[in-house]
Amino acid sequence: MNSCILYLNNKRIEMIKLDFDHTESKYWEKQIDSDPWDFAEITKTLNSASEVILVGESNLNKEYRRWLANNDRVLAKKLIAVIGNEIETKINPNLVSFFKDKYFRTKV
Repeated sequence: MNSCILYLNNKRIEMIKLDFDHTESKYWEKQIDSDPWDFAEITKTLNSASEVILVGESNLNKEYRRWLANNDRVLAKKLIAVIGNEIETKINPNLVSFFKDKYFRTKV
């Protein structure tokens, strides 16, 4: 089992997967701000997660949750927290540790 933090902002989406013995990171960036995000591509990398936290810009969090409800209800049910954060552009190690300790049920 693993847990995942998905950090969303308009220019970059970053995924941090936390497993018992390692951490994996992946990110997607837009070349042009007006391009839409390919949520299907991003969601493929989250399929093995048992718990997911969304962190980031409120409107983008809402847009992704709506997309999940319409396209991947299994993953939508794995969301355990949605946290708005308009300040940071990248997720930092202190936030990862905080979210891991506070939100994940399975200790990774």
